[in-house]
Amino acid sequence: MTSTEIFAFLAALFSMMNPIGGVGIFAGMTADKSPDEARAIARKCALAAAITLLIVVWAGGEMLKLFGITVDEIRAAGGLIVLLIGLHMLFNKDEHKTSDAETSKSDEKESIAVVPLAIPLVAGPGTMATVLVAAQHHAGSVAKIELSVAVVGICVLTGVMFSFAGPVAARLGDSGMAVVSRVMGMILMAIAAGMIGAGLKGMFPALGG
Repeated sequence: MTSTEIFAFLAALFSMMNPIGGVGIFAGMTADKSPDEARAIARKCALAAAITLLIVVWAGGEMLKLFGITVDEIRAAGGLIVLLIGLHMLFNKDEHKTSDAETSKSDEKESIAVVPLAIPLVAGPGTMATVLVAAQHHAGSVAKIELSVAVVGICVLTGVMFSFAGPVAARLGDSGMAVVSRVMGMILMAIAAGMIGAGLKGMFPALGG
């Protein structure tokens, strides 16, 4: 992968995972936890998200073959998912993060680190689709190692930000978090347009002229 491709993947992954926007949700869901407990949940969340996305990087291609799905089909479908998530973020809605049932039941669980924080808040369907498309477009072992390093790096960054969720959310405030969410939403919509266009061209070569 070229440095431009790696940077583009990092930007897409960061925008999709949106750790800054997720800080407010994490702070709210761990408000009744001690600082040590909240940091432990943040670490477990980052680890679970990293493991999930690494499985997608290394085994996603085999899953596509198993179900007879082409890369262009997953690229177009993933682009639609990313587009919808970007629209939700642009209008500062939370439907793309967790369902009402997942949120209402989170307090009943012994740990919320894996569900709903890691999945689907951090490693949701849009994030998985983004990683899967990148892994299929760059199929070499070296490229997958580079993607894996990028995935782990963003997950570690997310874990660190979640560890300081309380102070960060207080500093940005509701308006600051909303601005970040909208900016990330615009970036995601632009990325989605490219994914959908590339997928449709691959599925229907005549569209490429």
